[in-house]
Amino acid sequence: MSGGHPAGGTAIADRSRTPAGSDRPGRPAERSDAPAPWVVALAPLPVLIAALSMRPLVQGTAWWVSGVVFAAVLVAVVLAVRRRAPGVRFIALVVALVVGSCVAAVANDVHPLGWLDREGALGEALAAIRLNPAPLPQSDAIRLIVTIAIGWVAGVSLFLAAIAPTVALAAVPALVVLIVPGVVTGEPASPVLVVLVGVAFLGLLWLSVRPVQRAFPAAVVGAIGLVVAVGLPVLVPINASWLSGVTGALQAPIQPGRPGTLLELGRDLRQPNELEVFRYRTADGQPEYLKLADLDEFGTGDWVPTVTDASDAATADRQQWAVGINPRLASRGDLTVQITGLSSNYLPVPGGAASVESQSTNLDLSQWRWMGDSNTVRSTGPVTQRGSTYQVFGASTWSGEYLDAIAASGILGRTDGRGFTAPSDAQLRTDLALPKDLPRDIRQAAQRVAGGLPNDYARARALEQWFRSDLFTYSETAPVEQGYDGDSMDVIDTFLRVRQGYCVHFASSMAVMARTLGIPSRIAVGYRASSDQTEDGEYTVSNRQLHSWPELYIRGAGWVSFEPTPSSDAAAQAGTESSAAPAPAPSETPLPAPGETAPAEASPTPTPSASTEPGAAASTGGSAGPGAAGLAVGLLLLLAVLVAPGVVRVVRRRRRLAAVRAGRSPALQAWREVLDDVADHGYAPGLAPPGDAAAAARTARAVLGRLAGIVPATVLPHLTSIVDAVDLERFAAEGAAGVDTEALRRAVLEARVALDASVPRARVARSRLFPPSLLPSSAWSHEGRRSRRAAPRVSAAGAPPRPPGSR
Repeated sequence: MSGGHPAGGTAIADRSRTPAGSDRPGRPAERSDAPAPWVVALAPLPVLIAALSMRPLVQGTAWWVSGVVFAAVLVAVVLAVRRRAPGVRFIALVVALVVGSCVAAVANDVHPLGWLDREGALGEALAAIRLNPAPLPQSDAIRLIVTIAIGWVAGVSLFLAAIAPTVALAAVPALVVLIVPGVVTGEPASPVLVVLVGVAFLGLLWLSVRPVQRAFPAAVVGAIGLVVAVGLPVLVPINASWLSGVTGALQAPIQPGRPGTLLELGRDLRQPNELEVFRYRTADGQPEYLKLADLDEFGTGDWVPTVTDASDAATADRQQWAVGINPRLASRGDLTVQITGLSSNYLPVPGGAASVESQSTNLDLSQWRWMGDSNTVRSTGPVTQRGSTYQVFGASTWSGEYLDAIAASGILGRTDGRGFTAPSDAQLRTDLALPKDLPRDIRQAAQRVAGGLPNDYARARALEQWFRSDLFTYSETAPVEQGYDGDSMDVIDTFLRVRQGYCVHFASSMAVMARTLGIPSRIAVGYRASSDQTEDGEYTVSNRQLHSWPELYIRGAGWVSFEPTPSSDAAAQAGTESSAAPAPAPSETPLPAPGETAPAEASPTPTPSASTEPGAAASTGGSAGPGAAGLAVGLLLLLAVLVAPGVVRVVRRRRRLAAVRAGRSPALQAWREVLDDVADHGYAPGLAPPGDAAAAARTARAVLGRLAGIVPATVLPHLTSIVDAVDLERFAAEGAAGVDTEALRRAVLEARVALDASVPRARVARSRLFPPSLLPSSAWSHEGRRSRRAAPRVSAAGAPPRPPGSR
């Protein structure tokens, strides 16, 4: 009988050393460090959900679907080898990533290694990313590279969750994916996506981390990371206006791929400080309107530029024919521009620019491209720099008395498309697109004002003159104060009722109303004609002259600029009525039409000129935008992220010491605290020898035995006294009541003092600021790694061990 008992105990102990599942023939043994199947399956889920936030960056969704398929293949591979050694799992994951990338390349009609070739698909995708604003066109190369990127990021999550394993860090790749679209577009990820990513991460954490107290700090860190991913792009946008005070250069209101251009323009107009951005000299001595870019897509209800692939666009050091500009009706706009304080991805050019010549070494026009049918110039990388100088030649057509006379004579209808390059039909369809839910009031207002007139030009002029009438008032502050600032269709609907606003509201309203009348339209964003001229004839332009105006495509005339913003001291806007009368053209002037060798005969329409005093554009009030407040909040948020681990550790330590003082499991709380201190100072318990059940036991005394040869001798007495108290608390008749709580508290405090003295100051600082003991499922944890599927261990007495942390 007595001999049978040890034999039974030995049998139980032997089974405890046998991996779970090894009793099933043909099935690999279950390793103690094998990840649970659900952990493997869910590891890439946060990344896949976060990848949906990239929809503003890439058109379509095929790239996401293929990314999901790629991630599913990776999960299947890791599941197949999850019972193998970590090295085998890692090799299988890397092989799956490489082979999967090659298969994805073949599926997208690309060479199997094209995803690594800078001269192939990789180079093509990188060039498209560098040259195009978001969203990128979904070509085979871009779809392939985005798919592979999603797959490899998902692979990183799988590595962290199933191989490392540090499941708490598996959310980091997802957070990076969430942050990237915000950095590029300036808009935070969708709150729905953020919540779903957070739920997926917490679910993954819950399945992989035990006990609950180790999940809490990881959940806190994950929540802070999600807040950063959402809040940072909003609080501190890359093109924030406060950067002008730091760099000495003012950001242009329009940035490639960023929505809200006209809203940003309004914020710049309301800046309290006036900053010079560039100066120019014209060939005829007259001021010019200079354009940065065109906004021509309104199908979604907000004005944005058309997505164009700049990778095959002509570089700006080559001459082009101005698209949609009739040289017989346009006036020349030849000038020299010098950048003095503008940081922009777009060059200020006159409407209808046809040629640019650099006159400074810091402006390489081979890195600038002509933007489709808009006759504007955009950078493929660098922004304008102080001192950059260039000559630009072009022409533009403005409404006025001369064009009124031409339209009245009926010439426009007979010359449509002849003598100049007309925009493509697809572009004109874009310039007519309207949202299906456009408010009815906008259509009705357009019909009431101009619906009964005989031709497009007459209708356009009627709209222009209606906006410039006494019915409307120029105000930069009313839209902000009354909550309708911006350029959306709802804002336009409100503006037409309130009838107070600035150039953004006048331009966007006229452009939308023109489209309801069947007239293609777009909005030019740039700078109005300057009235501030130096003694040597140069015109200086400041941020106060930021402006937007509508351009309407009139058959026979091409793109015609209109000025619906009424004259006022605040607008500092000249009238657009020209005093010119139809007359033969001078020997110089209109640009020759394509194929012509001599100038066409026509008279230019003078560009509107400024008529008010310099500086009249001063704002009467308003906010300065994100400003220093955004920077301060962003810095505070960053500081909060940095100090969060240290704060969590301090709170935990104080709670444990309070429990020791109050006598609530004092020895257990003291033991947990000193083990965290040991881990924070860089001392890890040694691994138990294979097959040594006593050394592998999770009792406090067994852990102390493994620490004996690692921690400094000055620390061991304190650890020993705490372990003695643990045994007393667990096994003595009086339990916790027999423990000297004050002695325990002193032992915990003196143990930290001894640990601090044993390591360099840098390690001490790390132990306070970034304590490793907070890492879940970590080798630092006093509860170590464990598999929930492993067979239960037994103590030397043959009884199951107590729950972790209760020894």
